[in-house]
Amino acid sequence: MPALVERPKMSLAMWAALKNHIMRQREKKKQEQEADAATERVRREQEQKRRQDAMTLEEIKDQVQQSEQRLHNLKEEKHQLFMQLKKVLHEDDTRRRALMKEANEMAALNHQHGF
Repeated sequence: MPALVERPKMSLAMWAALKNHIMRQREKKKQEQEADAATERVRREQEQKRRQDAMTLEEIKDQVQQSEQRLHNLKEEKHQLFMQLKKVLHEDDTRRRALMKEANEMAALNHQHGF
């Protein structure tokens, strides 16, 4: 059977030094974990901000596209209304000329019969 080896008893100073060493290691480990957690939190926040910015960019692109489509539709409507105006003005001008021609013919007939 192996012989039992007994370590010499540690002095109070040695116990205090060992305790301080262990406490410093624990504190250092705790600070490293807190730093890692803070780094991870910052990374997640940045990723979330990037996602929000990307969504905002997509929303802006959609709004621009909708505005361009609306502009195109309004230009088309303007063109149609302008063509309609030209048609109405032409019809009005034609009708006025026909009335003037008819009035002149009536005046000419009245003038011929009046002599």
